Amino acid sequence: MALVFGVLALIMICAAGFYFIPKKIKIGKRALLLIAITAAISVTLSSFIAVPRAAESSEFLNNLSINKTGFFLTQSLEHFFPEETETDIYADSYIGDDDDRESSIARFDYIDESHYPFLHRDSTHDVLSPFLRKENGPPNIVILLVEGLGRAFTNEGAYLGNFTPFIDSLSNESIYWENFLSEGGRTFAVLPSVIGSLPFYKNGFAEAGDKMPPHLSLISLLKLNGYHTSFYYGGDSRFDNMQLFLKKSNIDKVTDESNFGPGYALMPKSVNGFSWGYGDKELFRKYFNDRTTAAKSPFLDIVLTVSTHTPFLVNDQQQYLDKFEGRLQQLGFEDDRKKEYRDYKYQYASILYTDDAIRNFINTYSKRADFNNTIFFITGDHRMPEIPMASKIDRYHVPMLIYSPLLTRTAKISSISTHFDITPSILAYIKANYPVQLPSLVSWMGSGLDTMRSLNSKHAYPLLQTKTELVDFLEGDILLNNLQLFKLKQGLKSSPVEDEAKAATMLHSFNEFKKKNERAINGAPLLPDSIYNRYFPR
Repeated sequence: MALVFGVLALIMICAAGFYFIPKKIKIGKRALLLIAITAAISVTLSSFIAVPRAAESSEFLNNLSINKTGFFLTQSLEHFFPEETETDIYADSYIGDDDDRESSIARFDYIDESHYPFLHRDSTHDVLSPFLRKENGPPNIVILLVEGLGRAFTNEGAYLGNFTPFIDSLSNESIYWENFLSEGGRTFAVLPSVIGSLPFYKNGFAEAGDKMPPHLSLISLLKLNGYHTSFYYGGDSRFDNMQLFLKKSNIDKVTDESNFGPGYALMPKSVNGFSWGYGDKELFRKYFNDRTTAAKSPFLDIVLTVSTHTPFLVNDQQQYLDKFEGRLQQLGFEDDRKKEYRDYKYQYASILYTDDAIRNFINTYSKRADFNNTIFFITGDHRMPEIPMASKIDRYHVPMLIYSPLLTRTAKISSISTHFDITPSILAYIKANYPVQLPSLVSWMGSGLDTMRSLNSKHAYPLLQTKTELVDFLEGDILLNNLQLFKLKQGLKSSPVEDEAKAATMLHSFNEFKKKNERAINGAPLLPDSIYNRYFPR
């Protein structure tokens, strides 16, 4: 506040000076030059003054506390005069695995970075076989992407309280990652990250539209190996270019609100008359109506929910508002805390609705003949931002679980992985157990799921908060946000860290990714034509 009053006072003094000083007085060129030099020196020195940061629990205060001029000058210097260091997580051989934590970070063996920035040898470890029983034929894969499903209000230990009782119970029968991360802060990033482990390009991979480069994905590679592939969504799949992305993966079937057919109820309309489409219960009902008999070939089904999206209006609204009140009581909240939560009652009611819908989905699936050979991957696309967040990492913190009758044991995993790791791990598992054709050279951003029980991470990944905010970089259990470091602890609680050497190393790694990403934006391909033509199904 003192700074604001000081600036206002300085402006008033300057204005008064210009008004009262007679126009006859002329300032010489030397004087003007001296004033300019003095001003430049003052601005430069102020740019490097350390500004105390607010507690990390207040993102708004944190953003205010960053020295904007210093940030601009520092980033400009690093862009035009990059510092050469020995650390480059994007250029060395893969040296990390689940049994060797000495080297900590997984590194890729790149083939020809100047022509193919992200092409590397696939060295993903098969970490899923120890958990899954092998059947005669390849398993069915169902990937359930839940809109806005954040860890903050999901499962045991959720700091906002557990508002997903069914998902919580299911996680006890699953391989459950409690410290998992999405790769984006909005839905635009989820399909390219989960299905393709693809770089962000300028504003998200799918945002490139028709200029999306040739690429391989879980869809195209499983289809090449005999899988039927489909996508289900209750809204308009053209949103965020999802439909175009799926078509470029040569998916067999896309079902969205345009081809649901009669007999399904749309979600309630908002005050401006808009509805996102069909709610999650209707989406799952459509899914099963399309699958009256067990499939003859293995299948990959990707289902993206929509009910937990603004404006958070669901069918049977009052029923779930009542459930919300009941849940507050079950969680033992005091009256003052209940009042705070009621400001977001529609958000929480929609979460309870979706949790019920997923309960019905799994229970219905369990009665099908193909259930016994199906593996379910369930995760959030990002954390719902409409409920206030406690930290920088909170935007990305989502649950992830693998549930299947094929599981031979369950596990609670505390190590950190992200959406980038899902496709590499699924393919590594299938390759290790069944005769399939898969490339040895890939452009995955991910190195596979980490199954260590303790809080740790072998990963180093960028995170894209919005289509225009590439400000986060994760390395191990340290998050770099803008120019500040945060140490991640159990539950992904975080605290600021002052470590100039670590910050410099991480910033260099982040900039190396940006350079690779920039080369891809400017036309460098992800794959040689020979690989793409051989492994892309026609």
